[in-house]
Amino acid sequence: MQRYIGHLPFLIFFFGIWGINQFTFLYGDDFRYATYLGLEPNIYEHPITLYQIIQTQLHDYLHMNGRLIVNILTILTLQGGIELWRWMNPILVTVLAYTMFYLVFARFPQRKDLVLATLITSLFFFIQIVIFKQTLAYATGAFNYVYPMIFLFATLIYFRKQDLGEPITAKWKYALVLLSSFLAGWSQEQISSIGLLLLVIWFIKQKWLKKKIQIWDWLLFISYFIGTLFLFLAPGPWLRAQMPGLESYNQLSFLAKIKKTLPEVLHFFLYQQSIFMIFVIVLSAILCYQISKKVHFVLFICVPLIAFIFSTPLCNTGQIASFVTGNHLLTTGMGLITALSIIGLNAYISWKEDNNFYLVLALGFILINLIMIFTPSTFGGRVAFPAIPFAICLITLLWSNIQFRVFYVPIVWILVICALFNITIFFREYQLNAKIHLEREHIMTQYKGQKNTVITLPLLRNKQYAGYEIHDYSWALRAYRDYYRIDNSVKIIFPAK
Repeated sequence: MQRYIGHLPFLIFFFGIWGINQFTFLYGDDFRYATYLGLEPNIYEHPITLYQIIQTQLHDYLHMNGRLIVNILTILTLQGGIELWRWMNPILVTVLAYTMFYLVFARFPQRKDLVLATLITSLFFFIQIVIFKQTLAYATGAFNYVYPMIFLFATLIYFRKQDLGEPITAKWKYALVLLSSFLAGWSQEQISSIGLLLLVIWFIKQKWLKKKIQIWDWLLFISYFIGTLFLFLAPGPWLRAQMPGLESYNQLSFLAKIKKTLPEVLHFFLYQQSIFMIFVIVLSAILCYQISKKVHFVLFICVPLIAFIFSTPLCNTGQIASFVTGNHLLTTGMGLITALSIIGLNAYISWKEDNNFYLVLALGFILINLIMIFTPSTFGGRVAFPAIPFAICLITLLWSNIQFRVFYVPIVWILVICALFNITIFFREYQLNAKIHLEREHIMTQYKGQKNTVITLPLLRNKQYAGYEIHDYSWALRAYRDYYRIDNSVKIIFPAK
């Protein structure tokens, strides 16, 4: 049993996610995929067949959304309700945690890795609720922003092992990586883009170092690239971009779009990913000092703190920033300084240690965020998640090479206690909301088949712990109504707060 001790944190992690997910319900787009088999009510017949699912998703691919495979898997999972996902999600999120460990160390955890495994799994529960609720506790969000990271990291593991001189040679393993590369390419735009960029960088590096590139490497790249083409050449997203809600954004020039989106992206980088950003900066600075013995590297620890100092009412910098060039001046400046610091510090470590993997993870963490400046969806939440696994991998890699072992175990224990505290809060809030969800379900089933009446539904106790509240958006309320087969003549209202 002792040799399996390194897997214990992953088991505990599984039950932590599982416990929260038992009180997770369908939210927002979940209802649309479970009811319409897509984003629009084009096909709505029973019994549901695989042909209908494919037909609806081909419609979405041509008119709304290019994520064909992701959407089909979402529909197949949610057709019977949320119960299957409640078990599937903890398993797949735990698989993601394992792939993160394997990506960093090119092996599965061993007995000696108990602290490192605990570090990786604990950091998941430091994810802010605004991100957590739209990914790890939201079925559609998980399919789009969490599970594709498994396929991306599986692809990166192949090239990581190539760099370590431990190439994957087993045919069945290569077949799995080949499939993963295709699925990662045809997954979600943000994840697909960063994967393609990192693969291109790897091939450039191999050429620069005059290292031989195997035919198997090219096949993997081609598989990934084909998946990317299917995603980005889909007609649906281009048509969706012309919708009235995005009209004002589409009329902006390229530079005007960047001026609008860059501060928003840097804002969620600084404030929604703050704990991970701080860990990365601090550990990178410490490792740079350890390598160089130059004290000025320690000053970089102050970089992430400046943003929070300037955001306090005491400094009253909001009026100063607004007077100079607009409300986003400080956010943009501090965000860029912090991002460049992370890349610079890890480039230095990679150079000194002759290990470019530090820089690869740093680029993954930063660039997967910055990619979002080319889209109108820049307010964080679910789109802030894909950077976090990169950050956790980088934190773990840095941590494993820092020599100040006297603080090694105590700090991790502090993180564990904080993680358990967060789990307790998540569990309690989702459990309290679950009572309201069940009450709503009971009310809705009672009104099935009725017409020209009014339904009063209770409000969630805390909608901060829900992927979406059903009355926040008209499309969400409509999908909720149709999911329970409530006639359009029935009015659904909510009590005032």
